[in-house]
Amino acid sequence: MKKVYRKVTWIRHSGFRVFRDKKWMFPFLASLLLSVTLLMSLMYAGFETSYVEEEPLLLPFDNLSEEYFVESHLRKSMNSNRDSNSSEVPRLAYLISGTKGDSHRMMRTLQAVYHPRNQYVLHLDLEAPPKERLELAMSVKNDPTFLEVANVRVMSQSNLVTYKGPTMIACTLQAVAVLIKESLDWDWFINLSASDYPLVTQDDLLYVFSNLSRNVNFIEHMKLTGWKLNQRAKSIIVDPGLYLSKKTEIAWTTQHRSIPTSFKLFTGSAWVVLTRSFLEYSILGWDNFPRTILMYYTNFVSSPEGYFHTVICNTEEFKSTAIGHDLHYISWDYPPKQHPNSLSMKDFDKMVKSKAPFARKFHKDDPVLDKIDKELLGRTHRFSSGAWCVGSSENSSDPCSVRGNDSVLRPGPGAERLKELVQTLLSDELRSKQCS
Repeated sequence: MKKVYRKVTWIRHSGFRVFRDKKWMFPFLASLLLSVTLLMSLMYAGFETSYVEEEPLLLPFDNLSEEYFVESHLRKSMNSNRDSNSSEVPRLAYLISGTKGDSHRMMRTLQAVYHPRNQYVLHLDLEAPPKERLELAMSVKNDPTFLEVANVRVMSQSNLVTYKGPTMIACTLQAVAVLIKESLDWDWFINLSASDYPLVTQDDLLYVFSNLSRNVNFIEHMKLTGWKLNQRAKSIIVDPGLYLSKKTEIAWTTQHRSIPTSFKLFTGSAWVVLTRSFLEYSILGWDNFPRTILMYYTNFVSSPEGYFHTVICNTEEFKSTAIGHDLHYISWDYPPKQHPNSLSMKDFDKMVKSKAPFARKFHKDDPVLDKIDKELLGRTHRFSSGAWCVGSSENSSDPCSVRGNDSVLRPGPGAERLKELVQTLLSDELRSKQCS
Protein backbone atom coordinates (compact mmCIF):
# COMPACT_ATOMS: atom_id res chain seq x y z
CA MET A 1 0.00 0.00 0.00
CA LYS A 2 2.87 2.34 0.82
CA LYS A 3 4.43 1.53 -2.56
CA VAL A 4 1.27 2.47 -4.40
CA TYR A 5 0.92 5.71 -2.49
CA ARG A 6 4.52 6.64 -3.18
CA LYS A 7 4.05 5.90 -6.90
CA VAL A 8 0.94 8.08 -7.17
CA THR A 9 2.63 10.83 -5.21
CA TRP A 10 5.63 10.66 -7.52
CA ILE A 11 3.46 10.89 -10.65
CA ARG A 12 1.48 13.83 -9.22
CA HIS A 13 4.58 15.68 -8.24
CA SER A 14 6.29 14.80 -11.49
CA GLY A 15 3.30 16.07 -13.55
CA PHE A 16 3.14 19.24 -11.53
CA ARG A 17 6.83 19.66 -11.93
CA VAL A 18 6.59 19.36 -15.69
CA PHE A 19 4.12 22.29 -16.05
CA ARG A 20 5.75 24.21 -13.31
CA ASP A 21 9.05 24.17 -15.11
CA LYS A 22 9.34 27.42 -17.09
CA LYS A 23 11.42 25.96 -19.86
CA TRP A 24 8.30 24.18 -21.20
CA MET A 25 6.12 27.28 -21.17
CA PHE A 26 7.32 28.90 -24.40
CA PRO A 27 7.10 25.73 -26.58
CA PHE A 28 3.63 25.04 -25.22
CA LEU A 29 2.28 28.52 -26.00
CA ALA A 30 3.90 28.49 -29.43
CA SER A 31 2.26 25.17 -30.26
CA LEU A 32 -1.10 26.44 -29.06
CA LEU A 33 -0.86 29.63 -31.16
CA LEU A 34 0.16 27.64 -34.23
CA SER A 35 -2.75 25.23 -33.79
CA VAL A 36 -5.27 28.05 -33.46
CA THR A 37 -3.83 29.80 -36.52
CA LEU A 38 -4.08 26.65 -38.62
CA LEU A 39 -7.63 26.02 -37.45
CA MET A 40 -8.74 29.58 -38.35
CA SER A 41 -7.05 29.30 -41.74
CA LEU A 42 -8.88 26.09 -42.52
CA MET A 43 -12.22 27.61 -41.48
CA TYR A 44 -11.69 30.74 -43.60
CA ALA A 45 -10.59 28.65 -46.58
CA GLY A 46 -13.70 26.51 -46.27
CA PHE A 47 -15.95 29.60 -46.12
CA GLU A 48 -14.24 31.20 -49.12
CA THR A 49 -14.51 27.99 -51.13
CA SER A 50 -18.22 27.65 -50.40
CA TYR A 51 -18.78 31.29 -51.40
CA VAL A 52 -16.90 30.89 -54.68
CA GLU A 53 -18.84 27.75 -55.48
CA GLU A 54 -22.25 29.30 -54.76
CA GLU A 55 -21.74 32.60 -56.56
CA PRO A 56 -21.84 31.21 -60.14
CA LEU A 57 -25.15 29.52 -59.32
CA LEU A 58 -26.80 32.94 -59.05
CA LEU A 59 -25.68 34.16 -62.48
CA PRO A 60 -27.50 31.57 -64.64
CA PHE A 61 -30.69 32.26 -62.65
CA ASP A 62 -30.48 35.94 -63.56
CA ASN A 63 -30.06 34.99 -67.21
CA LEU A 64 -32.98 32.60 -67.01
CA SER A 65 -35.24 35.36 -65.75
CA GLU A 66 -34.61 37.34 -68.91
CA GLU A 67 -34.34 34.63 -71.56
CA TYR A 68 -36.32 31.58 -70.55
CA PHE A 69 -39.27 32.69 -68.46
CA VAL A 70 -42.46 33.01 -70.51
CA GLU A 71 -43.41 36.44 -69.17
CA SER A 72 -40.34 38.11 -70.67
CA HIS A 73 -41.16 36.80 -74.16
CA LEU A 74 -44.77 37.95 -73.88
CA ARG A 75 -43.69 41.35 -72.59
CA LYS A 76 -41.21 41.78 -75.46
CA SER A 77 -43.85 40.71 -77.99
CA MET A 78 -46.32 43.17 -76.49
CA ASN A 79 -43.83 46.03 -76.70
CA SER A 80 -42.73 45.19 -80.25
CA ASN A 81 -46.31 45.12 -81.55
CA ARG A 82 -47.39 48.31 -79.83
CA ASP A 83 -46.49 50.62 -82.71
CA SER A 84 -47.28 48.25 -85.58
CA ASN A 85 -48.96 49.70 -88.69
CA SER A 86 -48.44 53.21 -87.30
CA SER A 87 -47.96 54.57 -90.84
CA GLU A 88 -51.47 53.52 -91.87
CA VAL A 89 -54.74 55.25 -91.13
CA PRO A 90 -55.89 53.70 -87.84
CA ARG A 91 -59.00 51.64 -87.27
CA LEU A 92 -61.36 52.02 -84.34
CA ALA A 93 -63.51 49.44 -82.57
CA TYR A 94 -66.74 50.62 -80.96
CA LEU A 95 -69.00 49.07 -78.35
CA ILE A 96 -72.43 50.73 -78.33
CA SER A 97 -74.59 49.51 -75.48
CA GLY A 98 -78.19 50.09 -74.48
CA THR A 99 -81.12 48.76 -72.52
CA LYS A 100 -84.87 48.42 -72.99
CA GLY A 101 -86.21 50.97 -75.50
CA ASP A 102 -82.74 52.03 -76.72
CA SER A 103 -82.54 50.19 -80.06
CA HIS A 104 -83.45 53.24 -82.18
CA ARG A 105 -81.06 55.48 -80.26
CA MET A 106 -78.31 52.89 -80.73
CA MET A 107 -78.89 52.82 -84.48
CA ARG A 108 -78.74 56.62 -84.66
CA THR A 109 -75.47 56.71 -82.72
CA LEU A 110 -74.09 53.86 -84.87
CA GLN A 111 -74.86 55.68 -88.10
CA ALA A 112 -73.37 58.92 -86.75
CA VAL A 113 -70.04 57.23 -85.88
CA TYR A 114 -69.95 54.79 -88.80
CA HIS A 115 -66.93 54.41 -91.08
CA PRO A 116 -66.00 51.39 -93.23
CA ARG A 117 -62.54 51.16 -91.61
CA ASN A 118 -63.96 50.63 -88.15
CA GLN A 119 -65.54 47.70 -86.29
CA TYR A 120 -68.77 47.88 -84.28
CA VAL A 121 -70.38 45.70 -81.63
CA LEU A 122 -73.92 46.43 -80.41
CA HIS A 123 -75.17 45.10 -77.09
CA LEU A 124 -78.74 45.37 -75.83
CA ASP A 125 -78.85 44.15 -72.24
CA LEU A 126 -81.17 41.47 -70.95
CA GLU A 127 -83.84 43.97 -69.90
CA ALA A 128 -84.64 44.59 -73.56
CA PRO A 129 -87.28 42.15 -74.87
CA PRO A 130 -86.22 39.61 -77.51
CA LYS A 131 -88.40 41.39 -80.07
CA GLU A 132 -86.42 44.62 -79.71
CA ARG A 133 -83.11 42.77 -79.99
CA LEU A 134 -84.35 41.02 -83.13
CA GLU A 135 -85.45 44.34 -84.64
CA LEU A 136 -81.98 45.78 -83.99
CA ALA A 137 -80.35 42.78 -85.64
CA MET A 138 -82.65 43.01 -88.65
CA SER A 139 -81.95 46.75 -89.02
CA VAL A 140 -78.24 45.96 -89.25
CA LYS A 141 -78.80 43.04 -91.61
CA ASN A 142 -81.02 45.03 -93.97
CA ASP A 143 -78.61 47.95 -94.32
CA PRO A 144 -76.78 47.49 -97.65
CA THR A 145 -73.57 49.16 -96.44
CA PHE A 146 -73.41 47.12 -93.25
CA LEU A 147 -74.11 43.98 -95.29
CA GLU A 148 -71.38 44.74 -97.82
CA VAL A 149 -68.64 45.79 -95.39
CA ALA A 150 -69.64 43.30 -92.68
CA ASN A 151 -68.20 45.34 -89.83
CA VAL A 152 -71.26 45.64 -87.57
CA ARG A 153 -72.16 42.85 -85.14
CA VAL A 154 -75.12 42.53 -82.78
CA MET A 155 -74.40 40.41 -79.73
CA SER A 156 -76.99 37.64 -79.44
CA GLN A 157 -75.89 36.79 -75.89
CA SER A 158 -77.38 39.49 -73.72
CA ASN A 159 -76.19 40.26 -70.23
CA LEU A 160 -77.77 42.06 -67.32
CA VAL A 161 -76.02 45.35 -66.68
CA THR A 162 -76.50 46.71 -63.16
CA TYR A 163 -75.84 50.34 -62.40
CA LYS A 164 -72.71 50.66 -60.19
CA GLY A 165 -72.07 46.92 -60.46
CA PRO A 166 -69.32 44.90 -62.19
CA THR A 167 -71.65 43.59 -64.91
CA MET A 168 -70.85 46.60 -67.11
CA ILE A 169 -67.16 45.64 -66.95
CA ALA A 170 -68.06 42.05 -67.81
CA CYS A 171 -70.04 43.23 -70.84
CA THR A 172 -67.18 45.46 -72.02
CA LEU A 173 -64.61 42.69 -71.65
CA GLN A 174 -66.86 40.29 -73.56
CA ALA A 175 -67.16 42.71 -76.47
CA VAL A 176 -63.37 43.21 -76.53
CA ALA A 177 -62.86 39.43 -76.40
CA VAL A 178 -65.11 39.01 -79.45
CA LEU A 179 -63.12 41.62 -81.36
CA ILE A 180 -59.79 40.01 -80.41
CA LYS A 181 -60.94 36.44 -81.06
CA GLU A 182 -62.04 37.28 -84.57
CA SER A 183 -58.58 38.84 -85.14
CA LEU A 184 -60.15 41.99 -86.48
CA ASP A 185 -57.76 44.78 -87.37
CA TRP A 186 -58.25 47.70 -84.99
CA ASP A 187 -56.05 50.04 -82.96
CA TRP A 188 -58.31 51.71 -80.37
CA PHE A 189 -61.43 50.61 -78.54
CA ILE A 190 -64.18 53.13 -77.67
CA ASN A 191 -67.21 52.39 -75.48
CA LEU A 192 -70.37 54.42 -75.96
CA SER A 193 -73.92 54.18 -74.70
CA ALA A 194 -77.17 54.88 -76.52
CA SER A 195 -77.21 58.32 -74.88
CA ASP A 196 -73.81 59.31 -76.35
CA TYR A 197 -73.31 61.19 -79.61
CA PRO A 198 -70.30 62.33 -81.65
CA LEU A 199 -69.30 65.97 -82.10
CA VAL A 200 -66.84 65.32 -84.95
CA THR A 201 -66.93 63.15 -88.06
CA GLN A 202 -65.03 59.89 -88.23
CA ASP A 203 -62.75 61.46 -90.83
CA ASP A 204 -61.90 64.12 -88.25
CA LEU A 205 -61.26 61.53 -85.55
CA LEU A 206 -59.22 59.17 -87.74
CA TYR A 207 -57.17 62.07 -89.12
CA VAL A 208 -56.13 63.24 -85.65
CA PHE A 209 -55.49 59.69 -84.42
CA SER A 210 -53.34 59.05 -87.50
CA ASN A 211 -50.77 61.38 -86.00
CA LEU A 212 -50.80 59.72 -82.58
CA SER A 213 -48.67 56.91 -81.24
CA ARG A 214 -50.66 53.67 -81.18
CA ASN A 215 -49.89 53.26 -77.47
CA VAL A 216 -51.79 56.31 -76.16
CA ASN A 217 -54.76 55.50 -73.90
CA PHE A 218 -57.37 58.16 -73.15
CA ILE A 219 -58.71 57.38 -69.70
CA GLU A 220 -59.66 60.01 -67.14
CA HIS A 221 -58.05 58.91 -63.89
CA MET A 222 -57.07 60.07 -60.43
CA LYS A 223 -55.88 58.36 -57.28
CA LEU A 224 -58.74 57.27 -55.04
CA THR A 225 -58.41 59.25 -51.82
CA GLY A 226 -60.42 60.83 -49.02
CA TRP A 227 -63.99 59.83 -48.31
CA LYS A 228 -64.30 57.98 -51.62
CA LEU A 229 -61.40 55.71 -50.63
CA ASN A 230 -63.04 54.81 -47.33
CA GLN A 231 -66.54 54.52 -48.75
CA ARG A 232 -65.73 52.55 -51.89
CA ALA A 233 -62.63 50.55 -50.99
CA LYS A 234 -63.88 49.32 -47.61
CA SER A 235 -67.47 48.61 -48.63
CA ILE A 236 -68.39 45.22 -50.09
CA ILE A 237 -71.24 44.92 -52.59
CA VAL A 238 -72.82 41.99 -54.42
CA ASP A 239 -74.22 42.43 -57.93
CA PRO A 240 -77.31 40.19 -58.38
CA GLY A 241 -76.90 40.58 -62.12
CA LEU A 242 -74.10 38.01 -61.92
CA TYR A 243 -76.45 35.21 -60.88
CA LEU A 244 -80.08 36.35 -61.34
CA SER A 245 -82.07 36.59 -64.56
CA LYS A 246 -83.85 39.81 -63.57
CA LYS A 247 -82.22 43.13 -62.76
CA THR A 248 -82.21 44.25 -59.14
CA GLU A 249 -80.20 46.81 -57.22
CA ILE A 250 -76.76 45.95 -55.89
CA ALA A 251 -76.71 44.54 -52.35
CA TRP A 252 -74.52 46.03 -49.61
CA THR A 253 -72.98 43.72 -47.03
CA THR A 254 -72.54 44.63 -43.38
CA GLN A 255 -68.90 43.57 -43.40
CA HIS A 256 -66.02 45.75 -44.55
CA ARG A 257 -62.57 44.99 -45.89
CA SER A 258 -59.17 46.61 -45.59
CA ILE A 259 -57.77 49.05 -48.12
CA PRO A 260 -55.39 47.23 -50.53
CA THR A 261 -51.66 47.44 -49.84
CA SER A 262 -50.32 45.50 -52.86
CA PHE A 263 -51.66 48.04 -55.38
CA LYS A 264 -53.02 51.59 -55.46
CA LEU A 265 -56.64 52.34 -56.31
CA PHE A 266 -57.57 54.80 -59.06
CA THR A 267 -60.90 56.11 -60.25
CA GLY A 268 -62.29 58.16 -63.13
CA SER A 269 -64.75 58.14 -66.01
CA ALA A 270 -66.30 54.88 -67.20
CA TRP A 271 -65.97 56.09 -70.82
CA VAL A 272 -62.59 55.24 -72.30
CA VAL A 273 -60.52 55.11 -75.49
CA LEU A 274 -58.08 52.24 -74.98
CA THR A 275 -55.41 50.69 -77.18
CA ARG A 276 -55.55 47.15 -78.46
CA SER A 277 -52.22 46.31 -76.79
CA PHE A 278 -53.51 47.32 -73.36
CA LEU A 279 -56.78 45.43 -73.81
CA GLU A 280 -54.96 42.31 -75.02
CA TYR A 281 -52.89 42.54 -71.84
CA SER A 282 -56.11 42.83 -69.83
CA ILE A 283 -58.02 40.08 -71.67
CA LEU A 284 -55.45 37.39 -72.44
CA GLY A 285 -54.30 37.28 -68.84
CA TRP A 286 -50.70 36.07 -69.30
CA ASP A 287 -49.95 38.42 -66.40
CA ASN A 288 -52.18 37.62 -63.46
CA PHE A 289 -52.53 41.23 -62.32
CA PRO A 290 -55.52 42.25 -64.53
CA ARG A 291 -57.35 39.09 -63.45
CA THR A 292 -56.59 39.78 -59.80
CA ILE A 293 -57.92 43.34 -60.10
CA LEU A 294 -61.03 42.07 -61.91
CA MET A 295 -61.79 39.70 -59.04
CA TYR A 296 -61.21 42.48 -56.52
CA TYR A 297 -63.58 44.85 -58.36
CA THR A 298 -66.34 42.22 -58.48
CA ASN A 299 -67.39 43.44 -55.02
CA PHE A 300 -66.49 47.10 -55.54
CA VAL A 301 -69.15 49.79 -55.92
CA SER A 302 -68.98 51.66 -59.25
CA SER A 303 -66.36 49.26 -60.60
CA PRO A 304 -66.62 50.64 -64.19
CA GLU A 305 -65.09 53.83 -62.79
CA GLY A 306 -62.06 52.05 -61.39
CA TYR A 307 -61.15 48.75 -63.04
CA PHE A 308 -59.22 49.85 -66.14
CA HIS A 309 -57.87 52.86 -64.25
CA THR A 310 -56.34 50.73 -61.50
CA VAL A 311 -54.91 48.19 -63.95
CA ILE A 312 -53.23 50.75 -66.19
CA CYS A 313 -51.80 52.90 -63.38
CA ASN A 314 -50.30 49.91 -61.56
CA THR A 315 -48.68 48.38 -64.65
CA GLU A 316 -45.22 49.69 -65.43
CA GLU A 317 -45.51 49.04 -69.19
CA PHE A 318 -48.69 51.12 -69.52
CA LYS A 319 -48.82 53.74 -66.78
CA SER A 320 -46.94 56.27 -68.96
CA THR A 321 -49.50 55.81 -71.77
CA ALA A 322 -52.53 56.96 -69.73
CA ILE A 323 -53.83 60.38 -70.81
CA GLY A 324 -56.19 61.89 -68.22
CA HIS A 325 -59.23 62.63 -70.40
CA ASP A 326 -62.22 60.55 -71.55
CA LEU A 327 -62.70 62.60 -74.79
CA HIS A 328 -66.26 63.39 -73.72
CA TYR A 329 -68.10 66.59 -72.93
CA ILE A 330 -70.23 65.90 -69.84
CA SER A 331 -72.17 68.52 -67.90
CA TRP A 332 -72.28 68.09 -64.11
CA ASP A 333 -73.93 70.03 -61.35
CA TYR A 334 -71.72 71.47 -58.63
CA PRO A 335 -71.34 69.66 -56.38
CA PRO A 336 -71.83 66.70 -58.77
CA LYS A 337 -74.98 64.64 -58.40
CA GLN A 338 -75.33 60.94 -59.08
CA HIS A 339 -75.99 61.44 -62.81
CA PRO A 340 -74.81 64.13 -65.26
CA ASN A 341 -77.15 66.72 -66.73
CA SER A 342 -78.99 65.94 -69.95
CA LEU A 343 -77.68 68.08 -72.80
CA SER A 344 -79.91 70.30 -74.92
CA MET A 345 -79.79 73.30 -77.23
CA LYS A 346 -78.46 75.58 -74.50
CA ASP A 347 -75.36 73.39 -74.23
CA PHE A 348 -74.44 73.38 -77.94
CA ASP A 349 -71.81 76.14 -77.78
CA LYS A 350 -70.22 74.61 -74.68
CA MET A 351 -69.97 71.27 -76.45
CA VAL A 352 -68.19 72.82 -79.42
CA LYS A 353 -65.84 74.87 -77.25
CA SER A 354 -64.88 71.76 -75.27
CA LYS A 355 -63.23 70.40 -78.46
CA ALA A 356 -64.19 66.88 -77.33
CA PRO A 357 -65.13 64.33 -80.01
CA PHE A 358 -68.08 62.92 -77.99
CA ALA A 359 -70.74 64.18 -75.60
CA ARG A 360 -73.28 62.69 -73.22
CA LYS A 361 -75.97 62.33 -72.18
CA PHE A 362 -78.82 63.15 -74.56
CA HIS A 363 -82.52 62.46 -74.38
CA LYS A 364 -83.95 60.42 -77.22
CA ASP A 365 -84.39 62.52 -80.39
CA ASP A 366 -83.54 65.77 -78.61
CA PRO A 367 -83.55 68.67 -81.13
CA VAL A 368 -79.89 69.39 -80.37
CA LEU A 369 -79.00 66.10 -82.07
CA ASP A 370 -80.41 67.42 -85.35
CA LYS A 371 -78.32 70.56 -84.92
CA ILE A 372 -75.19 68.46 -84.34
CA ASP A 373 -75.99 66.38 -87.45
CA LYS A 374 -76.36 69.47 -89.61
CA GLU A 375 -73.64 71.79 -88.31
CA LEU A 376 -70.93 69.45 -87.00
CA LEU A 377 -71.33 66.13 -88.81
CA GLY A 378 -72.66 67.19 -92.21
CA ARG A 379 -75.12 64.34 -91.92
CA THR A 380 -77.92 64.56 -94.47
CA HIS A 381 -78.76 60.87 -94.85
CA ARG A 382 -77.76 57.75 -92.93
CA PHE A 383 -74.12 58.52 -92.17
CA SER A 384 -71.95 61.46 -91.28
CA SER A 385 -70.02 63.00 -94.16
CA GLY A 386 -66.73 61.40 -95.13
CA ALA A 387 -64.34 61.05 -98.05
CA TRP A 388 -65.40 57.41 -98.43
CA CYS A 389 -68.86 58.59 -99.57
CA VAL A 390 -68.29 59.12 -103.31
CA GLY A 391 -71.84 58.86 -104.64
CA SER A 392 -73.90 61.68 -106.07
CA SER A 393 -75.96 63.88 -103.78
CA GLU A 394 -78.19 65.15 -106.59
CA ASN A 395 -81.93 64.75 -106.20
CA SER A 396 -81.44 64.11 -102.46
CA SER A 397 -79.45 60.95 -103.17
CA ASP A 398 -77.30 59.43 -100.45
CA PRO A 399 -73.61 59.97 -101.37
CA CYS A 400 -72.61 57.17 -98.99
CA SER A 401 -74.56 54.64 -101.05
CA VAL A 402 -71.40 54.41 -103.16
CA ARG A 403 -68.29 53.48 -101.19
CA GLY A 404 -64.85 54.76 -102.15
CA ASN A 405 -61.38 54.30 -100.68
CA ASP A 406 -61.80 54.22 -96.90
CA SER A 407 -58.16 55.19 -96.28
CA VAL A 408 -58.76 58.61 -97.83
CA LEU A 409 -59.85 61.18 -95.26
CA ARG A 410 -61.44 64.62 -95.56
CA PRO A 411 -60.93 66.32 -92.20
CA GLY A 412 -62.94 69.42 -91.38
CA PRO A 413 -63.24 71.98 -88.56
CA GLY A 414 -63.82 69.18 -86.05
CA ALA A 415 -60.33 67.85 -86.73
CA GLU A 416 -58.81 71.23 -85.88
CA ARG A 417 -60.71 71.42 -82.61
CA LEU A 418 -59.77 67.89 -81.62
CA LYS A 419 -56.15 68.42 -82.63
CA GLU A 420 -55.92 71.40 -80.27
CA LEU A 421 -57.40 69.35 -77.43
CA VAL A 422 -55.01 66.44 -78.00
CA GLN A 423 -51.99 68.74 -78.16
CA THR A 424 -52.97 70.17 -74.80
CA LEU A 425 -53.48 66.71 -73.30
CA LEU A 426 -50.07 65.56 -74.56
CA SER A 427 -48.24 68.56 -73.10
CA ASP A 428 -45.42 67.86 -70.64
CA GLU A 429 -47.30 69.61 -67.87
CA LEU A 430 -50.33 67.33 -68.07
CA ARG A 431 -48.39 64.15 -68.81
CA SER A 432 -46.29 64.69 -65.71
CA LYS A 433 -49.48 64.14 -63.69
CA GLN A 434 -50.21 60.72 -65.16
CA CYS A 435 -51.20 58.10 -62.60
CA SER A 436 -50.18 60.36 -59.74
